Amino acid sequence: MKMKLSNIYITHKSETCFSKSGNPLSVYRSFSEAQESADYQYSQSGISLTAYKCNACGKYHLKPTEFYCEKLSSVCSCTDHNGKKKDAYPTAQDAEKMVNIRKSAGITLFVYKCPQGNGYHLTSSVR
Repeated sequence: MKMKLSNIYITHKSETCFSKSGNPLSVYRSFSEAQESADYQYSQSGISLTAYKCNACGKYHLKPTEFYCEKLSSVCSCTDHNGKKKDAYPTAQDAEKMVNIRKSAGITLFVYKCPQGNGYHLTSSVR
């Protein structure tokens, strides 16, 4: 967690959550603490970050806004081909944003409406 001490931040790094490059993520105890850190970092670097609650650890982390997509907080029972629960997006636009993020990494995905009415999912299969 980061605690503001006259614009000085003390950061706590996660022992369970890591970035795609393998670095531990900064941990915040509340959304407001994370958002304050995001605002501070924006004022220092111009990089826009979004605070989000982690499903894995229940704490808050920051993610570049351009890579953030709103997901439903409720768990959907739909699974992928490996049996892992699928992420559900509240709107088709949120799902499309993730499609575009993944496309920049060379991964082609498609959006479809959840058959159980829990928003939208992504698939690699053409529907």
